[in-house]
Amino acid sequence: MPIDSAKEPVKVQISRPMVGIISLVCLGLWIFLYARDPNAQGDMLIWQGGFMRSGLLMGAFWFALPSKNRDAAWANVSPRTLVGMIVAFGAIVARPKVFVPLFLALGVVAWFLRPRKTRRDERPDREWNRR
Repeated sequence: MPIDSAKEPVKVQISRPMVGIISLVCLGLWIFLYARDPNAQGDMLIWQGGFMRSGLLMGAFWFALPSKNRDAAWANVSPRTLVGMIVAFGAIVARPKVFVPLFLALGVVAWFLRPRKTRRDERPDREWNRR
């Protein structure tokens, strides 16, 4: 059988707004079905779960896609950060009662201890380069 070398990989253009619309529609249908029957059982519960999961997944995908003004969310992630995220995820799955509060506390501490931007350049009443 001859090998067809003329076939090249095709790049598919992903529309970020379309992914967002799909996410909103799925989440809207989930909310509609849940409001209609909060104590659903059987097939209706399967539909609710499917729309919720699809909407959340498409929302995360929409958030990660690049836009005209910024790169993709994963474009600047270093291998060290990726390994740290995988280890943290594994720790949370292994012992959620221990690691979820620990990571939340570390996040709050990191938020308050992060380096702040100085506002010296924004003050119009002072000239720092004046001699």
